Amino acid sequence: MMKIAGLILAAGESTRFGGRKQLADIDGKPMLEHAINQLRPIFNDDLYVVLGAFRDEILSVISNRAKTITNDNWQFGMGSSIAAGIAGICAEGTYDGVLISLSDQIGLTGNDYQKLLNAFDGSHVIASRYKEMNGVPALFPAAYFPELSKLDGARGAQQVLNSSSHDISAIAMPNAAFDIDTQDDLKLFANRLFEPG
Repeated sequence: MMKIAGLILAAGESTRFGGRKQLADIDGKPMLEHAINQLRPIFNDDLYVVLGAFRDEILSVISNRAKTITNDNWQFGMGSSIAAGIAGICAEGTYDGVLISLSDQIGLTGNDYQKLLNAFDGSHVIASRYKEMNGVPALFPAAYFPELSKLDGARGAQQVLNSSSHDISAIAMPNAAFDIDTQDDLKLFANRLFEPG
């Protein structure tokens, strides 16, 4: 059986949201806790969270349900968080792949993540497909770790996931299309006015 790590990116300062988006209320729980609750049953002790801005405030939400990795360069964008996450995961042990996810895609369920895992063969990247492009959550085989560890900038893994030079398999993931970037997005979710896809 392949050993897969789960990686939640939660290091940004959420400027558009007004800060501390990771702690925003999602059905009575902080947003990051909501994400952990979907992924913890799948990954158990192989679940990691990358923190940066507001790290000390957010740590209590994680408790002992995930391992934390600190991105000291979080100001440089999502790519730097992926690079820090891969470095932290590789320091912990040997993995056959990593599933990279975001804490703010609150429409995703454990079943959505499981679809990516079920399609993984250890050699192909398995991406989510929504908004007519490939995105995260996405599952990367270990062969991609060196490339991921060199990422920087705000686009994160998009340059890998939408490159014709990479072998990408995509799975339709309408629930991934809604993420919370602003206070208005949070209101839409609270009133259940968003539609998956």
